[in-house]
Parts: sequence; C-alpha cells; structure tokens
Amino acid sequence: MTAPTTRPDGPRTWGTLAVGALVLGGALYADAGSLRSLLTVHERTVLAFVLAVTAGELFRLRMPSGRMAAPLASASALATAFVGRIHGEPTFDVDAGFVVLVVAGGLLLAAAVRWVRGRAVEIDQVAARLVGVGVAAWLTRGLGPEGQSLWDLEIDRTVPLSVIACVMAVVAAVGVIVEIMLTAAVQSERQRTPWSAALRDEIGEVAPLTFAVVTTGPLVALMAPVLGLLALPTALFPLAITYVAVGRYARNRQTYRQTIATLSRLTEEGGYTPRHHAERVADLSVRIGRVLGLSARELREVEYAALLHDLGQISLRDPIPGGATVLAAPSDQLDIAVEGARIIRHAEGLEAVADYVEAQTTPYRQVREFGDDVPVASRIIKVANAFADLTGRREDPSEVAAALERIHLGLGYQYDPEVVTALAVATSDAGAGRVDDRAAVAR
Repeated sequence: MTAPTTRPDGPRTWGTLAVGALVLGGALYADAGSLRSLLTVHERTVLAFVLAVTAGELFRLRMPSGRMAAPLASASALATAFVGRIHGEPTFDVDAGFVVLVVAGGLLLAAAVRWVRGRAVEIDQVAARLVGVGVAAWLTRGLGPEGQSLWDLEIDRTVPLSVIACVMAVVAAVGVIVEIMLTAAVQSERQRTPWSAALRDEIGEVAPLTFAVVTTGPLVALMAPVLGLLALPTALFPLAITYVAVGRYARNRQTYRQTIATLSRLTEEGGYTPRHHAERVADLSVRIGRVLGLSARELREVEYAALLHDLGQISLRDPIPGGATVLAAPSDQLDIAVEGARIIRHAEGLEAVADYVEAQTTPYRQVREFGDDVPVASRIIKVANAFADLTGRREDPSEVAAALERIHLGLGYQYDPEVVTALAVATSDAGAGRVDDRAAVAR
C-alpha cells in the first residue's frame, strides 16, 4: 500500500513526547540516588534486557500496510517490568522507575544507532513505548491490595502462579493498549485520519502480534527462576519466528501491488495517459480515504482501483488529449470504465476492484436523487482523477485552487461533497502531484 503522507507534528505528537519525557524524568528523579548501586548489583540482568530492547527496536517488522512494528522490543520491555527471581542472578528487586530507565536505555541506544546509520528516528514511537512500559511497571511494582504489589506476590508465591500469570497478562495488555492508543493518536494527526480509524488499524493489523507480546513478558518472568537470563531469548524465539512469516506475506503483498502498478502503466506506454498519472491518482485516493476513515483493507482496494482506473483507455482508437477523462464526454467516460472493469475481471481476486472502476463515472446525483449504490471507493477515484486531470503535474497553489474551484462547481451533482471536503484536507499539506517514496520504488 502507498506509504502514509505525513504533515508536520501537532499537539498530539508533542503531547505524546511530553508524557514520555515526564515518565522518564520521574524515573530519573526517583532513582537518581540509587542508580549506580542498582546497576552494579544487576549489571548482567540490565545488560541483557537493554540489549534485547535495542535489538527489538533495530530489527523492526514492516507490516503489509507499510506500518512499522517492534514486537520484540515491546515484549522485552514488558518482561523487564515483570521479572523477579532469576536463576544465577540477584533477585531483580527494583522499583518501576528503574524499569523505565532500563527500557529507556535500550530504546535510546537503538535510536542512536539508527541515527548514526542515517535512518529515520521515530522519537514519538519511543515515547509511546516508554509510557506503555511505565504504566505496566507501575501496575506491577507499585502498591497493590494490602500493601503487596503483583511483584511481591510473584516472589512470595502466596498466590498460585496460574493466577499471577493471568494478572501479568492483563497488566501487559494494559501497557500495550496505552502504547497503541498514543501511537494511533500521533498517526491520526499526521495522516489526517480520524483517531478511531487509526486506532482500529493499529489494533487490527497487529492483533496476533499483540497477543504474542502480551504473553511473552509474563512467560519470561515465570521461566527466569529456572532458566536464568536464558529465559529471555527462549521466550522471545517464537515471536522472532513470526518475523519470517509476516515478512514473507508483506513481500508477497508488495509484489502483487507492483504487478498491478505495472499493468496500470499500459496506458502510459501506449501514450493514452501522462507518465505516473495512475500513481498520482492512487496516492491522492489513499490520502482521501484516510481522511474519510477507511480501513486498511478498504484503502488497499481503493489504491488498486485507482491504479487501474484508466485501463479501459487502451481500447480507444484515438487517445483523449492529455488522457484527461474528466474532459471527455460522459458516454466516452462510461465506455472507458466498463472496458477497464471487463479487463480487470479476468484477474482472480479483483472483483471488487473491477466494480469500483466500473462505477467511477456515476454522477453523485444518482446517489442523492435515486438512491443508487455507488461505492465510496468509486466516488473517491472520481474526485481524485478529476483533480489530477485538472492540475496535471503542477503543484502551484493557484493551479490547485483553480482545480478545487472547478470541482466545487460539480458539488452534489458530479461529486460527493464529503469526498470533496476530504480532498481539500488531503491536499492542504502536500503537493497534489506528489508520488511517495514507496510508489517510486515500485516503479
């Protein structure tokens, strides 16, 4: 899928960074006096967990949508919050603040390595993960019922380990949810996506990995009294194996997308449409879809349909000047859409995409006056294609404003007002002709 188009940081991003800074500052204030002694006593334990968190951050996982996840880092951080007795090592009898400092050490070390390598450092994700771990550590090592914390019950074994394990899993889930909520808030702000939609996508795509993260932390704590520090790599190994499966699936999805992008260039090679027109329409359609709160699966289908929306032009004897279908007669637009849909239906698994392409020329008045069922994806492509045709490759603000004004003339008749509003939002922070980095790589 097309990589997200982001805009400058806003209140939610700075708020996440501020909360992360407060958590880290509070931990430093609480443990400044005992930090050196704790590091001396738990030297090997701290080193093992710092390295595990660092490795998890450096070897992140690219999900099929392009979203980056670091399940190994999250699982290692949560394990730091839960671990108590460790075979061959002093009992990890520390407070929540020290846990935060250990995890912060791993996260910041990974950020430094990425920076040295010239890679992007998502400090907001570091802050979100730190806050989530801080919440889990406080719930685990803070005061509990009758003055005993969950960590105390784990050490004293006054409660069955099965109960302790279940409570740990619940606490880990709370920490992960806090991290996901903060990450979704930042993503919704940057991508102009409703927060509920961003949260849905964050939870939906990484749900299986989230379950593994939630269970891995308690598993390390329960294995450590027997295996010692070997419990950490042992418990993380099954989670690391999932990297292979998810990575292979993501590569297959990218190959599929590249195949569709190659097919979309038939009209370009034949001289029917300008270079990269399909990519521009797809990029803009995805941005509009994000503003409207479409799910990751819906965005993927919108992108595929947008890439193939002009495929029917290969049936034309005489190309449309500039390939601008928005300037063609309605009957010609319909013939192009129907022919494109007919071609697409020969490919297995693209039935919905073909339906979107076929319905892209339907005027919005058919929905408003006659109740026709025109998919929102088709309405998005209609608006995005019109904007791309009217602006071409020009990103001058006056050209963008003129294109928006022209589209507004057809508001409610040709174009869905809600989609046009989303178009204005999607084009307010980025050039209309922008093609994202991943799309460029696909070419």
